[in-house]
Amino acid sequence: MNNVSYTYRLKLILAGVLIWEAIFWSMSGVVLFLIGYLDPTATGQQIGFKFPGQFWLLVFLLPILGVYLFNVNNLNRFANAAHPTVRKYILQPVSSFNSFLTFFFFRNAIVLLIFAMAQPVFGTKKVNGTMESLELVVCLDVSNSMNTKDVSSDMSRLEIAKRALNELLNKLHGEKIGISVFAGGAFVQLPLTGDYAAAKMFISEIETNMVSKQGTNISEALIVSSDMFSEAKTTKGIILVTDGENHEANPAEILLKIKEKKIQISILGLGTTQGGPVPIDPLRPELGNKTTATGRTVISRVNPDFIKTIASKAGGFATLSSDEFPDLSELLTQINQMKRAEVQDLEFDVQENRYQIPLFASLILWCLFLVWTKLPKQIKKVEQ
Repeated sequence: MNNVSYTYRLKLILAGVLIWEAIFWSMSGVVLFLIGYLDPTATGQQIGFKFPGQFWLLVFLLPILGVYLFNVNNLNRFANAAHPTVRKYILQPVSSFNSFLTFFFFRNAIVLLIFAMAQPVFGTKKVNGTMESLELVVCLDVSNSMNTKDVSSDMSRLEIAKRALNELLNKLHGEKIGISVFAGGAFVQLPLTGDYAAAKMFISEIETNMVSKQGTNISEALIVSSDMFSEAKTTKGIILVTDGENHEANPAEILLKIKEKKIQISILGLGTTQGGPVPIDPLRPELGNKTTATGRTVISRVNPDFIKTIASKAGGFATLSSDEFPDLSELLTQINQMKRAEVQDLEFDVQENRYQIPLFASLILWCLFLVWTKLPKQIKKVEQ
């Protein structure tokens, strides 16, 4: 006589679960090894995961399995406790295969969802993007007048300039920076680089004795600075830091050429109009200050008119500061406007995110799980 079953075959279900776990993880390991994820010596395109830490969520499969088996065991105990004559009136027939299949859909849907959360990446795709590009050359005055301590009794104009440049570097993001220094002559202190730490190191080493030929030759300084730029079609700018004391030829012709090259000039003028004495040697204050042939103390003053004239002829921008902590907000605003002036269209090769594949498979299994638990099933009859 054929009777339907009211209890689950727990050992058969457990065996099926363990066999599937062994098959699943063995196949997963083989596949990951073949595509290079588990092979550190593999070359070429390999699979990777943007968020591999999500795989820790797989440990929750053990408590999920435990809850499932505990529930099946409780249903069996309840069915066995019922009297055989009333069992068919209070219980629904069950199928071990249907129960295993329900757990199969549920378990694999969770695993694939975790794989999707880890976001597997494989292969590459072309992505169009833009990059704001800018090359900046800081042209720093190191003439003896920059040793004047008219802004602060504790710091010279040069020391204030160096501190301001370090602050400026802290506000930059991705711009290439170069440094030139000048007095009566000019030379490159640091070629264009994106290494801001190196730039700060070079700034710290700048002193007025670096240039043997003293004076203030802004024309030569601008020529040297303009030659530092690359041939790339990027926005280019010179930041001239000076007190404006020019003892050489008028740089009008040089400024016109720089303007024609579309090199933008921003000027930071440092010093006070009252001025201050120029020390003979900033490291040996006991030597006193510089004097004229008649014995009068040389007084160095900032030249705001000359600074503004340079900016005007170059079509640039000038800001003056008599503060030991110069306000760089206007200069930074000018730099930001320079960045927006030139945008390059770029094409990148980026890794293709394949999270859609495990996510789609997980959704299919969730749908099968929901459908399977709702539809009536063909109950397998067993011989009693």
